[in-house]
Amino acid sequence: MKLAFSLLSVLIICFQSTNALELDEKLTTRFLKVSRTKKTVLLNRGLEDGIVVGDHAKFFLTTGVIARGSVVKASPTRSIWSIYRIINDSRMIPDSVVNIKITSPLNTTTDPSRSLYDESNATMTAGTEVMTLRGDSRGTAPARVRGIGLNDDEKRELDSLGTVDMAGFPVVEGPGLTPDKTLEAYGLIHFNSLSSSVDEGDAGSFVGQDANIDFSLGLEKYFNNPNSFLSKVSFFALFHSSSNSITSAQGQQTTTSVTEYGVGAHFHYIAPALSYNRLIGFAGVSLGVGSVTDTIDVLSNNSAQTSNTLDGSSSFLSLATGIKYYTRQGFGARAMIDFYRRSESYQFDDTDSFTKVVSGPRLLLGLSYRF
Repeated sequence: MKLAFSLLSVLIICFQSTNALELDEKLTTRFLKVSRTKKTVLLNRGLEDGIVVGDHAKFFLTTGVIARGSVVKASPTRSIWSIYRIINDSRMIPDSVVNIKITSPLNTTTDPSRSLYDESNATMTAGTEVMTLRGDSRGTAPARVRGIGLNDDEKRELDSLGTVDMAGFPVVEGPGLTPDKTLEAYGLIHFNSLSSSVDEGDAGSFVGQDANIDFSLGLEKYFNNPNSFLSKVSFFALFHSSSNSITSAQGQQTTTSVTEYGVGAHFHYIAPALSYNRLIGFAGVSLGVGSVTDTIDVLSNNSAQTSNTLDGSSSFLSLATGIKYYTRQGFGARAMIDFYRRSESYQFDDTDSFTKVVSGPRLLLGLSYRF
């Protein structure tokens, strides 16, 4: 039995050596987990893909190299890497797709002035590991390189962030991406502080205030293409309905019912648009058209004397900025401030008409779900 296990071990070692990735060979992979400091990552590639312990690689996108690291543990389908150089940590997020390119290990030296750690320090500090680097010209001689390997701090960090999966790798719950969730349904409550201006031609102009609460629904589309500008952009369609009353200084009360349909786009910053467990900043614009019904009461001594109902058309424009936040499961919330402007047009007959403009700031709060 022992002989069988020995032969099996030899076969596995030979298989790994035969199928190991060569220098400059490239591979597409994905960050499964990332530690808080981003110095340790778990990839969805392992021994079956030619990755072996001691491999060094550059992590890169089409925009350039984002990090460099070394393999410290590997299973058939997983590998843990110690990151010893971080160039762009904003792209090191769980579930994000990156490319790796196998490289030579860092050059080692016995010259203390050129070493990556202080050779005069008799005790190796945390963050320094002793390991044999694959491809080292000195054969089996150990090379001391700061940051390569899982140091005690990293191990404690990973232990504190979660348990281990069936392969024995740490399960780290932190910020990440949900590339498979690119559609989002949302609802918003609007806190309005608007002003209105009515132009009735020869009859004069009137102004009023509109401070009310109303609601809107929307469907937003994101794009899972990390190497494209579209990854920062989303497009949405919305439906808005409201009903409110405005009393002017001239004693005219107008009850307005509005139904609007619109489209718009958001540009995301601070974090990628498909992030979870991170604040996502965004700015955007929306526009659309709708229908409006005005019931106009001319008041005298606080009692309605005449009443007239008019149907018209409307168009609107909104400029907004705000933040979004989502969980890994897709539940989210958003808060935004916008400047809103709606133009309304009414036609009595072939000759008589009037227009109304409603504009001002709004605070919008809402909940959403990505799927």
